[in-house]
Amino acid sequence: MDLHHLSQIARAALQSGDAAAAQAPGEEWLLLALEQQDLAAQAQALLHLARCDRALHRPGDARGRSELAARLFRQLGDASGEAGALSVLAHSASFAGHHEEAIEAALLGLRLAQLRGDGAALVVALQDLGACHVWARNFDKAAEVLRQAADAANACKPRLSPLGACLWLAMGTLLAYAGEREQRGQLPPLGALEGHLINARHLLPEGGAESQCWWTLMQTLAQIWKGASALAQPELQQALTLLPEQERHWLAALAGWVQTELAWARRLWPQARRAASQLVMQADAVQHEPLAQLGELIASQIEEQQGQPQRALQRMRALRERETRVRIASLASREEAVQWQLDARRSERDRAQLADEAQRLEKLSMEDPLTGLANRRSFEAHARAQLKAGGVVSLALIDVDHFKQVNDRHSHLVGDQVLSQIARLMRQHVREHDIAARLAGDEFVLLLRGASEEIAQAACRRLDEAVRKHDWTTVSDGLRVSISIGAAQRQDGDTLETLMARSDAAMYAAKRERQGAAIEGAWLTDESEGEGDAPD
Repeated sequence: MDLHHLSQIARAALQSGDAAAAQAPGEEWLLLALEQQDLAAQAQALLHLARCDRALHRPGDARGRSELAARLFRQLGDASGEAGALSVLAHSASFAGHHEEAIEAALLGLRLAQLRGDGAALVVALQDLGACHVWARNFDKAAEVLRQAADAANACKPRLSPLGACLWLAMGTLLAYAGEREQRGQLPPLGALEGHLINARHLLPEGGAESQCWWTLMQTLAQIWKGASALAQPELQQALTLLPEQERHWLAALAGWVQTELAWARRLWPQARRAASQLVMQADAVQHEPLAQLGELIASQIEEQQGQPQRALQRMRALRERETRVRIASLASREEAVQWQLDARRSERDRAQLADEAQRLEKLSMEDPLTGLANRRSFEAHARAQLKAGGVVSLALIDVDHFKQVNDRHSHLVGDQVLSQIARLMRQHVREHDIAARLAGDEFVLLLRGASEEIAQAACRRLDEAVRKHDWTTVSDGLRVSISIGAAQRQDGDTLETLMARSDAAMYAAKRERQGAAIEGAWLTDESEGEGDAPD
């Protein structure tokens, strides 16, 4: 299949709204462009894949691909392509909390739109820049830029809808009010917020279901803050029915914020705590760092209002840890960008490095950044190919026992170190031709080629023993870590899903057996202690 045909298939799938189906032909498109050393095709394929990642709420992947696409388009002199890549980059960097990078990308996109004299592109660029300022909490600048976006949309021939700019104005005001409440202990007057919501409501017919859901969630939050919780409950239920059907979407995290505020307003404290924690998890699921940090801040405020200063302090510490991690990652990203600019100025002969960079980035997209193991995408590609080839193969699923407690008691930074150490032990206990991967969170997997189930179980026992005997106190005082493993051998007719399901069942059986043994051991210890205390 040639490049043109692959690009048509990939783009048609994305335009139909099926980003998941658009990804596979997009990856083939990129691989073929790399083989043919076609830089223009590489840039277009990378931008397509970045848009897929954005639609599937994988901003980390979208950010890397869109950044490289922008560089290639810039080298090729394709201003339109570069503007498209910069738009994706600004969006994904904002989600990651890398606000300087996001605003820089949005400003470059705006400058390109101004130079081209493209009215529609100017509206998009202004709205991108305004959204970046919103998430960066630079609210005055956000309002200025978003008003320009609304004016530019109305001035276009034909007219474009300013709905997006109005929604972002309301969103920025919501976040600004939440910040003022944290600083002053109370909310400011809601007049400006209500004005933005009224303006947006008149424009809702020009948008889709997603815009309606977004507006309804913000309107519900405004009702809660006005003290109209009774009105807010049905509006929240309506908003939840409008949530996009995608498995992950940032509006689900926004809905989590509204649910937290509703429980808080009603002084349902246990429910408010759970909702705040759920907000953080929902934001993490879509890699939305600003909303995750907001969730930690609100959780701290709720604990403080309940007279729990220690819990409030723990939440603030979690927030500071997040901010530190993001700052370090952002600095590293900026260092890479500066280095690339220096390298790009050296000579025309260095153009070949862009193709190498594309291949390196594609490799990184198949690697888990925390552990250095293969990620889920890489694992599934290898596993499906191995199953298709036939032969003896076993699969082992691995889960860290009580990992949430590790994070809660020792911090998320310690949790990250635990995952990295387990990954290192996995690499030490597998053969070169086996695949060790991190699926998600504290879940890992081993693909053992040419290994029967008995051989796989023996390897798993060695790994289990290595984890138990590892000196975890070097990571954190009092830390103890164990894992549960379930192995299964491929059977005739197995798909990857059925093989993983059997491995998953075996893993949970091992986990239940381990927990049962722990309970029985504790009971026997209690009984023996009771016998020792009995009188003669």
